[in-house]
Amino acid sequence: MAIPLYGFMEGDTLGVLILAEETDTVHTLGRKLQEAAAIRVRGIDRFQVLYNDKTIDPALTVLQVGLQALDRFDVISSGQQ
Repeated sequence: MAIPLYGFMEGDTLGVLILAEETDTVHTLGRKLQEAAAIRVRGIDRFQVLYNDKTIDPALTVLQVGLQALDRFDVISSGQQ
């Protein structure tokens, strides 16, 4: 089942609605956002995904994190590029 989530990419001025599957990993979610925002901002090789102002393990799935429809997540540089 697809879950609509609001993603905000570091350096972008707009949020993007991303459709995530429950089985998508947090890493995949970050990549989906980068692809969607690529027209406005450059991608980040090493990134972190934040949810509720906390860094989320990239190996966890959307379901394991507990993301629900219209939740917000952020993708930021991990600072190790």
